[in-house]
Amino acid sequence: MDRSKSPGTYGLLERLPMNGKMDQLPRVKGVKPGKLPWTLEIAWHDGSRSNADLTGLVHRSRHFRRFLEEPLAFRKVRVVEWGAGIGWDNGLDYSADTLRTMAEEQQPLAGKDLQAFEAANKLNTAEMAALLDVSERTIREYRGAVRLPQPVALALRAMLTNTAVLDAHYRPADRRPRGRPRKSASA
Repeated sequence: MDRSKSPGTYGLLERLPMNGKMDQLPRVKGVKPGKLPWTLEIAWHDGSRSNADLTGLVHRSRHFRRFLEEPLAFRKVRVVEWGAGIGWDNGLDYSADTLRTMAEEQQPLAGKDLQAFEAANKLNTAEMAALLDVSERTIREYRGAVRLPQPVALALRAMLTNTAVLDAHYRPADRRPRGRPRKSASA
């Protein structure tokens, strides 16, 4: 699979535990600061590339907040521990696995990802609408979307990575027959 494209549902499904084993942990081959503040361009050992925006981390973490006072220090990022992560001169580091998770979480999901999720979980339109607390019409519109709204993408990712989330909120819905209703015999 080409991880340079949006991982979407298929990328997330590939990283789920299979027979109790996780696939090999990611390794960083190269990293450089991105064009926007607090962003990184990452090259992975598997040949893929991704971008990660660490704005939330820099603003929320008491450790990474020191970059707000020294923005140029953030740009001095490098690969550490043979690709197991990235680090800076001030002693801060970040694991490759968490960095890849962050980069994948920031990728938008599209309608095709919603369709794949529905098919994989054998969900009908009414069931998917109930899971997301939206109308069936909205689900039909989402299926053709180039980019799903962020709350929808967050919910899909949560249900993909932990089936207990799906199980906790799933309620079966009757599958309605297609076409016009049949005339009743009494008419």
